[in-house]
Amino acid sequence: MKVKTVFFFALVVLCGLSGGVWAADNRGNRVVPPRLEGGPGAAPREVPRRQPTIGPRPVTTIGPAAGPLDQPAQALEHKRLEFSVKQVGPLFEVKGASTQVIGQGGNYAVAAGPGKILWFLNNIWIGELPSSGQPARWGIIEGGVALSASTSPYSLKGALDYVQDENRWPISFLSSDFREYIPVRKFWPRAGLKTEKKYYVFYSILNNFGNGPYDYFRVGQGLAFSDNPEGPYKKMEIGGMSAFWSDVEPAFGSAAFSDSDGQLYVYGRVMTEPGKYTAALSRVKPGDIESREKYEYYSLDASSGVWTSDLTEVTPVMENMPEEFSVSYNEYLKSYLALYLDIEDAEVLLMRSDYPWGQWRAPVKIMACSKEDYCSGAKEQPLFSLEDGKRIFFTLEKKNMPYIYELTFK
Repeated sequence: MKVKTVFFFALVVLCGLSGGVWAADNRGNRVVPPRLEGGPGAAPREVPRRQPTIGPRPVTTIGPAAGPLDQPAQALEHKRLEFSVKQVGPLFEVKGASTQVIGQGGNYAVAAGPGKILWFLNNIWIGELPSSGQPARWGIIEGGVALSASTSPYSLKGALDYVQDENRWPISFLSSDFREYIPVRKFWPRAGLKTEKKYYVFYSILNNFGNGPYDYFRVGQGLAFSDNPEGPYKKMEIGGMSAFWSDVEPAFGSAAFSDSDGQLYVYGRVMTEPGKYTAALSRVKPGDIESREKYEYYSLDASSGVWTSDLTEVTPVMENMPEEFSVSYNEYLKSYLALYLDIEDAEVLLMRSDYPWGQWRAPVKIMACSKEDYCSGAKEQPLFSLEDGKRIFFTLEKKNMPYIYELTFK
């Protein structure tokens, strides 16, 4: 499905209509689809993929490229996954009856130099823990930054140092531009990265439609940078506008990673029909990240090849994706991993692929969430992986409190 179709469809939705579209994945060379995979432990559970509205989804093999992409398809046949999952603990601890951070969302981790981790946070909840034991929220800072001196997932608890003002109140990660800070607007950071000279973060431009912390809709997607990990971060502008991508274009920055072929792969969620979202894929050289015209988009429809500069030709590469997820290359499994939360079923899922663009194998359930926990924001934190990825770590928010989990492949 082309994004130009999505643009038209988004306009139709705004007019109160609805419709159905479907998307094919990869380059269109049809081969036999891989078998569904199992789940954790000795008795894995199959999790079937939701099917497109119309027609079959083609599977493909793709020619060689640099780094891990240079593996022949037959060498990348995957065995059934077996693994165990355990909780490491909360990312921070709420204690005492004083005003403090009682919750946070987002939790995108980026290397910030020797022995330091930079955390981009969607929101930071400030409040107190009274003697009753139930945290009381006093306010929310929309979009913040924290640093941790520890690079071990086992010693992060209580190690976050929030960027604060003189009154020890967390501040926004973006430099002040009061022309944009209207009461209904907020900026949430997404995936970030560090280059040789700067720190970058993709962010969502959101407008509120109610009083609740999650009563919002996205109106654009931007990119910000800073010379220092703690910021402040300055918005990149295109033609005087801070949005790199509009509200009807994919929300690039939902996930991002740098691969051994020298490319930065950036994923963005996009609506294909009411309540249904897929993920599109772009790539750019890290040195060109500030130039919108340097981005290329994965497409099965472009006459110029599978990578095109025409965003309207983009083809989705994943189905049924949330706002936040992660993609990384796992050396131990010799495959790419996508980790995310299926909000409808309250399950943390894992997918594998031989290439960043798919074909993604059927998702595997790695843990379930209680509906009462209000889980959100599941994503792998590749910075903490051990033993070449045999042991990986992911964060998951429960009632806006982030927890760290360890997953060990067998």
